[in-house]
Amino acid sequence: MISTRLSVIDEIFLRTHRGYGIPIALQGIWRTNDTVTRHELVRVHQELAIGQLGRTVGKPRIPGARLRWNISSDSLPLEYGNEAVDDVIGWADSQADVPLDPQYGPGWRLTAAPLTHGGTVVSLVCSHALADARGLIDAAARAFPGGRTPAPLEHPGSDVREAITMILTVLLRSIAATARLWVSKKARAELRAFTTADTGGVAPHRARQMHAVIVDIDAAEWDSAAEHVGGSANSLFVSVVAATMGELGSPAVAVDIPFRTGSGDANPIGMATVAVRGDDSPAAIRAACKAAFGKPVGAPAGYPPEIVQLLPHRIAAKLTSTPGRGEVLCSNIGDIPSAVTTLGPHRSGGLATRAIHPNPVDAVSTIRMSTYISRMNGNYTLSLVCTDDALVGSSAELTSALQRALATRNLAGKPW
Repeated sequence: MISTRLSVIDEIFLRTHRGYGIPIALQGIWRTNDTVTRHELVRVHQELAIGQLGRTVGKPRIPGARLRWNISSDSLPLEYGNEAVDDVIGWADSQADVPLDPQYGPGWRLTAAPLTHGGTVVSLVCSHALADARGLIDAAARAFPGGRTPAPLEHPGSDVREAITMILTVLLRSIAATARLWVSKKARAELRAFTTADTGGVAPHRARQMHAVIVDIDAAEWDSAAEHVGGSANSLFVSVVAATMGELGSPAVAVDIPFRTGSGDANPIGMATVAVRGDDSPAAIRAACKAAFGKPVGAPAGYPPEIVQLLPHRIAAKLTSTPGRGEVLCSNIGDIPSAVTTLGPHRSGGLATRAIHPNPVDAVSTIRMSTYISRMNGNYTLSLVCTDDALVGSSAELTSALQRALATRNLAGKPW
């Protein structure tokens, strides 16, 4: 069941639309070899509007209650371009350059355009506050023809009951955590480290523009390469991204790796941070990730993370600028649901998932590069987006660095 209230992480992504960090939108990009008609996409658009993306953030009437999700079918109109697209990534980059507003709506957008050499490209973007990348794909799977009926959204219920529960939870757990400080040197050290660290040693940068690359890689070759060196498909992914950062002059990086928690929140994710070097083996990275998952990023010393939801936005933003502590994000979406491998009679020729940043100019962020990987139709699709001009000066430079990193592992990517 989808939660009717915003979680701590949901609110982090909401604040990025209010000037506290870089705005983040999740995007799914589909390509088909034949033409998808406007009429076929109208139905998808209608189904999305009544699914889990069809909601906005509402303010509670009672102090202490968490922000709630309100049902809303308002949407930006379906846009189907007339001009054929040659540069798919360039076109996709611009699809979130509209006011996506998860609080007042609409927070998502569906667009499409014909491709120069035949076929259609379709983009679905949503504010990260509304869903994580897997949630975006699941929303599409329910909206595509043949998908399951969108799950009905619950009403949030009593603000009074919510406020009482919230305040009691925070109060009782905070008292217990404070008492623990008297007897636990470890808890005191953990709290001290949290209050004195600003960004975990990662220097923030001002985003100027996005540089992006998307490549397809044969899944059998990828899995074989991972197995050959004692790694997994995921640790090979982190290894390739770290090696790409090394090619760009950053040999050691802190990597945030999200994992699903099954909480039912809009963003049901936890975050582990691991230090990786570009020359680390996938086997070593696999072991480091396993250890990091046992110590995910969270509130220190047993204090309840929900405490920040009772604080003003400015203070909450200082305490929780991002869900993680890294400079690179590596998100493995996994296998794409079969419901989105076809759109009616049209079989997908490729699907990429990624994070992009609407109007990022001068927004401050510690994440220099976000990367996503997913698997469909015998391919892994790897997407990299960089917003740090000091790291990457062009998409061509980023593509070249990625291809060199892949080549050292006897892999090759086919650029979109």
